[in-house]
Amino acid sequence: MKPPPEDIQRQLAQRWKTTGPALERIRTGALRGMPYDWVAVDELLQLGEGYDGPARVGSGMVEMQRYFSKARPSSSDQ
Repeated sequence: MKPPPEDIQRQLAQRWKTTGPALERIRTGALRGMPYDWVAVDELLQLGEGYDGPARVGSGMVEMQRYFSKARPSSSDQ
């Protein structure tokens, strides 16, 4: 898949400069308006407390980078 032309990329970047902060304000406002639900928080904490799978040995960043490198188009695809 070819990337869009440079002028289109610039337009998209400019749109995100204005759209990104607007979306963040909407998200923050929605979160601030939510009532604190003790029951939901307690249930989420119970999920972590009851986990009986293998111990976590890392943050998952190495595995994520491995997947990204596999998904990245090679230089022959461009």
